Amino acid sequence: MIKSSKNIIGTIELENFNYSETKRNVEQLFSKYRSFKVKEEIIEKRYKSALSLDNLGIFSSTTSDPVGNKVEQLEKYTSFTDLIDEVYRLNRNDLSKDEMIIYKKYLTSRVRDDDLLDYLNINSNSGLSNRKRSCIIKVAMWFDLEVYK
Repeated sequence: MIKSSKNIIGTIELENFNYSETKRNVEQLFSKYRSFKVKEEIIEKRYKSALSLDNLGIFSSTTSDPVGNKVEQLEKYTSFTDLIDEVYRLNRNDLSKDEMIIYKKYLTSRVRDDDLLDYLNINSNSGLSNRKRSCIIKVAMWFDLEVYK
């Protein structure tokens, strides 16, 4: 079964998937993930003192309370990103070493392919392409985002 394989998914197995649609689904998910990570960081920096544990219970419950609104937003963002991180923790053993690097550098940080070649210490784009395709299909399967032909 593909999910339990730590190896890169073979070309024949990859042909079962509509890769471009699957990749689009995964990239949309991780675009949202990266965006939410940035928003979390902004809220935490901007409202650091107001979000301290000492202050969380004493803010006004009115709808115009800016700190309360930011707490709700932060909770939404954190809940989503924590879910993605937990799914990764549960499934990372299914990824090869190169796929883990692709996951961390490409999906969560959006590093360019040229930089990925350096991180992976490989010379050819075709070698990167195969590893990247395999990683994206495995990750898509974790989130039920894969599209079959």
